[in-house]
Amino acid sequence: MEGLFRYAVLTATVFSMLICAGCSSVNQPIIESSAIEEFSTIKPNEAIFSLREGNVRFVGGHLSEKHLLQVRQDLVSGQHPIAVIISCSDSRVTPEIVFDQTLGNLFVIRVVGNILDPDVLGSVEYAVEHLHVPLVMVMGHEQCGAVIAALQGHQNGNIRSIMKKIEPSADKVKSTGAKGEELINNTVIQNVKAVEKELKRDPIIKEQLQHGELKISGTIYRLSSGYAKLAVM
Repeated sequence: MEGLFRYAVLTATVFSMLICAGCSSVNQPIIESSAIEEFSTIKPNEAIFSLREGNVRFVGGHLSEKHLLQVRQDLVSGQHPIAVIISCSDSRVTPEIVFDQTLGNLFVIRVVGNILDPDVLGSVEYAVEHLHVPLVMVMGHEQCGAVIAALQGHQNGNIRSIMKKIEPSADKVKSTGAKGEELINNTVIQNVKAVEKELKRDPIIKEQLQHGELKISGTIYRLSSGYAKLAVM
């Protein structure tokens, strides 16, 4: 509840800023990778705010201006993303668009069901240890096909290894007696929580968390509204 309250306050603040600044402000450029020093020292809470602000623009249809040609050239010498996003491969859930970010801003890892396996975890470790990314966000979404498959006991092909990752969350939610949409939605949230917990047990990530240089956040994306609502903080 505390996390949801903070998200509501943050969203209201962003909307107020946009209204006060006038309609033209929503189309101003976002933080871009050309500001190398500023980008490389961004704090976890600043990264969260940037993503939330971008999501507000996306929901309202007021996407920021992006100088892609210039940013592309600036990024040749290196990258300084503000966040790692572990998201589902679902074609409707594209973090760069959902959070209205430009080239170089996000280190995106997409896998069906936004699960964590050694390859995904290794990618997160690289971003945290070598790129000094201040935020790792686990992004689930409503009507996730992988979650539905896990609830139905899908067993065909290599997707079975993905289902095994989600099934503990599905079983936990089933034990509460949830049915229908509630069962699916609660399993999506539980799956995000499970990934967060697993991330926090990793030695490299744990060290950065202890130093206050990293934050892990969970988000649920709503297909109908476009909002990426904070589920876990």
